[in-house]
Amino acid sequence: MVAMDGTRIEMLIGGQLNLAHRYARAATNRALRVHELDLRHLGVLSTLAEEGPLPQRTLVDRLQMDKSSMVYVIDELERQGLADRRRSDEDRRSYAVHITEDGRARLAAATATATATMAELLAPFSSAERTRLHDLLARFISNAAG
Repeated sequence: MVAMDGTRIEMLIGGQLNLAHRYARAATNRALRVHELDLRHLGVLSTLAEEGPLPQRTLVDRLQMDKSSMVYVIDELERQGLADRRRSDEDRRSYAVHITEDGRARLAAATATATATMAELLAPFSSAERTRLHDLLARFISNAAG
């Protein structure tokens, strides 16, 4: 399908997805500053809260983050007392990252802030349109992930 200006619709959608991601990420990161967190921190804390202690390598794979960024994020979470590295019970040569009680409390507050920010960004959409957008993006992600 070709848009009125001759550009293929796929290219337009690709640009829109990129801009939507950038705007949503920037707005959410701005809102999370009050918690001294950004979306990367929120992703790590959420994963640890849901799945329990995990090796750093597993976090890298689950969150699709490069190793050096993950080290920075975990170092920052440790500095703030929100997570810590402990020797793994399964393999004493490796470490697992644990969320702390302070981390759980900050995660709850930050999640509420991120949710409110997304609600503001999605305000132009009806409930049915939000559901449809969610479904379409889930299908897109599933297809892209292989």
